[in-house]
Amino acid sequence: MSQIIAFGEALIDFFGEKGKGLKNSLYFTKCFGGAPANFAISCSRLGAKVSLITRISDDPFGDFLIETLKKEKVDTSFIKRTSKKTSLALVALDREGKPDFNFYWDNTSNIDVRKEDIKESLFRKAKIFHFCSLSLTTEPVRSSLFQALKLAKKHKLMISFNANLRPDLMRKDTLYWVKRALEYTDIFLLSKDELSLITKERNLDRAVNHFKIKKIIVTLGEEGSFLYEENKKIKVSAFKVRTIDTTGAGDAFSAGISVGLLKNYQKEELLKFANAVAALSIQKRSSSNKLGAISSLPTLKEVDKFLRIKNKR
Repeated sequence: MSQIIAFGEALIDFFGEKGKGLKNSLYFTKCFGGAPANFAISCSRLGAKVSLITRISDDPFGDFLIETLKKEKVDTSFIKRTSKKTSLALVALDREGKPDFNFYWDNTSNIDVRKEDIKESLFRKAKIFHFCSLSLTTEPVRSSLFQALKLAKKHKLMISFNANLRPDLMRKDTLYWVKRALEYTDIFLLSKDELSLITKERNLDRAVNHFKIKKIIVTLGEEGSFLYEENKKIKVSAFKVRTIDTTGAGDAFSAGISVGLLKNYQKEELLKFANAVAALSIQKRSSSNKLGAISSLPTLKEVDKFLRIKNKR
């Protein structure tokens, strides 16, 4: 049985030319993508047993997604196929190495997840349930997500929510549904900018006080990350590494948190482990092959080696 359940989109990323952004890219490479799917693969590489709940198209793109998940040892038995087209994301790095996104999302496979796809048997032995905000943007996937959240609460899973807000896909009521989902959440992961967007508050400490959540983890990019827990604030600095491509780094960090919790890591040790996973992921170029962002996701052996080297210095 799976230890971690991931819920949400698996899609195709089309990567443009490095440094040209979407506007000036002439050539695009088909790659595996989708934050929850990337998260699932990252957890699997870190040694966890993971299931993904989603719907994937029965078109050739969908076949590619399923084959990749199986190769990465992610349980696909709870994935349903659908006649709706595969969701697409166009991605191109700008001159500073930051990804520029454009989504083709409406009436596609990822929003077609139904309540009947959510099987209670999956939740009985799992430890963590993880989701992102794109599943809150439309129906029927939103209602299906809340069905899954209720089952996760019933079976006492830790519920992890990576905000992963995409302004291009946000609707007028998206933040309302984000706040509703937070009522179920035990671990909330988001960037400083996302925290400000949700709370309308620039001060980090005051913004965090808007929520009543066991663990709030705020990422600050090169500055590291904060953990707010039990009225205490802990900061762990990021590892100094050469940044090649940040695509998928948030998914890697989220996976590091979930797998770290399975290992009973707490506070500084938990953040340090997640920071290491993210640090290794940004040192490789995502568009270097058809695997996209997941090509940069490290294995547990690589993370352990990285931490051993850093701890000796």
